[in-house]
Amino acid sequence: MNTPLQVLTRPFAIEPVSSIMLPDGIFDNAIYQLRIAAHFTNTSASPLSNVTIYLESVGDPGIVPTAHTFTFPTIPAGGTVLLAWDADFQHATPGKPLVSFVARADGFAAQRSIQQIFVSQTRFDSASNTYTCTVEEGTLTISNIQGHLPGKSWGEPTGNGKECRCPPRFGPMVPTGLTMAWQPNPAYAGIHAELPFSDPWWKVLAIIVAAIAALVAGIAAAAGAGKANFSVGGSVEETDPSVKCCSLKGAASGKTEFTVAGVASAIASGAIAVACSDEADPFWRGQAATPPAAGETTVAERVVAKWKMLEAPVAGKAYKTDVSWTYERFTTGKTYHYAVTETQVNVHAAGPVKVETPDVVHAFSPLWVRAAFQRLDGTLFKGSDLYSFALFEAPQGLYFVAPLTDDGLGFDPGANDGTYAGSLDLERAYRLLLQQHQDVRGVWRVFVFAQDVNLTKPGTPPQIAAQHIGGFFVSSAIEITFDDSLPCPLKAQSTITVV
Repeated sequence: MNTPLQVLTRPFAIEPVSSIMLPDGIFDNAIYQLRIAAHFTNTSASPLSNVTIYLESVGDPGIVPTAHTFTFPTIPAGGTVLLAWDADFQHATPGKPLVSFVARADGFAAQRSIQQIFVSQTRFDSASNTYTCTVEEGTLTISNIQGHLPGKSWGEPTGNGKECRCPPRFGPMVPTGLTMAWQPNPAYAGIHAELPFSDPWWKVLAIIVAAIAALVAGIAAAAGAGKANFSVGGSVEETDPSVKCCSLKGAASGKTEFTVAGVASAIASGAIAVACSDEADPFWRGQAATPPAAGETTVAERVVAKWKMLEAPVAGKAYKTDVSWTYERFTTGKTYHYAVTETQVNVHAAGPVKVETPDVVHAFSPLWVRAAFQRLDGTLFKGSDLYSFALFEAPQGLYFVAPLTDDGLGFDPGANDGTYAGSLDLERAYRLLLQQHQDVRGVWRVFVFAQDVNLTKPGTPPQIAAQHIGGFFVSSAIEITFDDSLPCPLKAQSTITVV
């Protein structure tokens, strides 16, 4: 009998410098080094013992994973563990390659899980100041990007003298408009084109472009000499109002300032999805409204969208935008037009988060944190619903990233109970603190983050699958605001005193 431990949902991309999941978990070869993350679920009613899990192969030879075998003394009944492998995507081909994982536990034969991942390719043309995002089904060209750029207060200390700095080059641009041109491959007859990857809407590719454009500067700075990525520079037309945000001080342990910059940029880029709707994006709606005449073939399409942020984009909040967009279909016979003006609301909203930590910890016992993330209806996110992590801030400012999981292991009280837990080994952290001439004793601050995961089952009809998008922050310790008079919006959810 095979080991009852399987990958039941699509693996997703994690950018290792910032620790964030890329939009909808899609891998893009603009960023060379990515992590292939997957949830493994014990589908039996009994715990598994002496478990080993490894990534066996990837269907694209241009994707080169680093071999690593994970071991677990036990995985609880029904428990879901999150694992991730480093991989080089520099030579990856856009498409849907298969990834094979193998799990084995005592008393069982090996179990193989095979899942698709989605790979895109983003490039920047400096001559035309345009981005292109290529997938098997065609190419999306992004131009005329408009947005709110960081205000003058970005990077400035707060009036009360407390530290509140964001490196200006890492400021989040909140998009407020762009032009998207789709060239299908091949040209098609009929009303609707094939969806990218036969899964997400076209707008998801635009979100990928925005996220990558925001991330690569930080990745290059962290890696040195730009080894981790190619340059995808570009310019943005600034619109008012300005944006204010705060970041952490630089963290020598893991470049954690890039984590906060990445979080802020991901939240800001999500404004594209909100403006362009989750139910059906402007391309799909425009296609439905402009059926071509018999015998005509669609060779190109274009959407020009602009929107006004009625409030700042805050993770987990149902913020609103007023949006206007026009759609054009170019066929072998004529050009068709369609336009919409409406108000859209962020549907990736969530309820409050409850954070628990010990009040006092003796050096050098582990620090731990438990978090419960509520949905709007009061129920809890559980197990593989979220990708979550915490930042532990040492008394003198060094930061450490720790994953939070609902797998019933370590400091997590039970698998799939809605409590996500993680910990920090203070003995290992102390070595890094010593290098920075910092002490382990004092008050530590804890910040918690969570992104939703696309749990759409393989085989779901494309137009249904497209309505489910993952990678949105439903909880964040950092907030973007349009009001410069507000205090630093980086908020610790808990503190721990180490004695």
